[in-house]
Amino acid sequence: MPGPRTRRTPRLRLGTTSARTQPILDDPPVLPPVVVAIGGGFASALAGALLVGAVVLIGWWGAVSVPVPTMLATIGGVWLLGNGGPLTTAGLRITLVPLGLMLVFGLLCATTGAFAHSQALRARPRPPKGRDQVGLSLLVAAELAVGYAVAAGAVALLVSTPLTVVLPAAAVGFVGGLAGVWWQSGRPLPRSVLFRAAARGALAGLLALALLSAVALAVALVQGEPRIATLEQELGLDAGGTVVWALVGLLYLPNLIAWTASWLLGAGFTLGEGSIVAPWATQLGLLPSVPVLGALPADGAGGMQAWLVAGAVAGLVAGVAAVAAFARSSAEPEPVVGIVSGVLAGVLAGVGFVAGALLSRGGLGVDRFALVGPRLPEALIGLATYTFAGAVGAVVAWAWLSRRVR
Repeated sequence: MPGPRTRRTPRLRLGTTSARTQPILDDPPVLPPVVVAIGGGFASALAGALLVGAVVLIGWWGAVSVPVPTMLATIGGVWLLGNGGPLTTAGLRITLVPLGLMLVFGLLCATTGAFAHSQALRARPRPPKGRDQVGLSLLVAAELAVGYAVAAGAVALLVSTPLTVVLPAAAVGFVGGLAGVWWQSGRPLPRSVLFRAAARGALAGLLALALLSAVALAVALVQGEPRIATLEQELGLDAGGTVVWALVGLLYLPNLIAWTASWLLGAGFTLGEGSIVAPWATQLGLLPSVPVLGALPADGAGGMQAWLVAGAVAGLVAGVAAVAAFARSSAEPEPVVGIVSGVLAGVLAGVGFVAGALLSRGGLGVDRFALVGPRLPEALIGLATYTFAGAVGAVVAWAWLSRRVR
């Protein structure tokens, strides 16, 4: 009887060189990258207008007697105001830009900019590097700014606003789009250890100033709560008006923090012609019925120079943070270069403060309140304070690190 036959199945052995893999490329974008970027600018403008429209509609429900064309013109005017343009309502010309609303618009542009950059990368056979990467980032941001500026021009024509608003709107689209591209590309920093440490120190110093300013503003709001409540009662707002007014306060919160920062650094701010609010003196005139102004010190108040220490602390934080970042990033840190990074961090933080002070200025009319906000050129005091305090913080931090190493 024949026995069973056994079949030996050959085994497949894979070595390190037997299996070859090839990179799977993403599908190319359906639309050209330039169309995606310009369309992203339009989409960001439309999304911002819808957000503004939702807030305006809340207030309009309590005042339905206002004609619909007037309500739509208000939506367009508020959108332009958030992009650096003027708003004319009830015979009042407002040029005080709500920085909170501008930040929201910038965030929308950053989102679309990141998407447009990803589509531009998919359209290329290989990832760009070096100068090509920088050029691609700038190109995507510029294309998005074009779409955003065209949308701003269309809104300006509809609400009979000068087309000069196109320039600041294009700047909002470009900066926001560039921020989104930077984030999507992996948040690269300068290759130089010196500038990388200085940038981190400057960011730390600005965050410290913003935090200290928020604390000082909260103290002022608590102390002025009775006056604020009285002003709110005089306005006689309904439920919808209260919600809108609260949202307006949130959108102008970055402006108030910038004003408080100018106060902490000794530059102070003004609320119209002939007024000044500074730690050493307060001179007030006729003020508009804005509840938050109830947090201002009383007319003639002074003797609050102790708050100036907070501004110096922010500069010290910038210098210390820069030296710490430089010491972590460099294998053999040199004392002179480390201290220079702290000084440079103070300079960058001071420039950032001055830029924020400029953006937070504006007008609430054309006569007495044609200019409100941080005082210029007094705001340059903040730049000097940041630079000097950053240098002191860098020297102290380096001395402490050197002693710890020894």
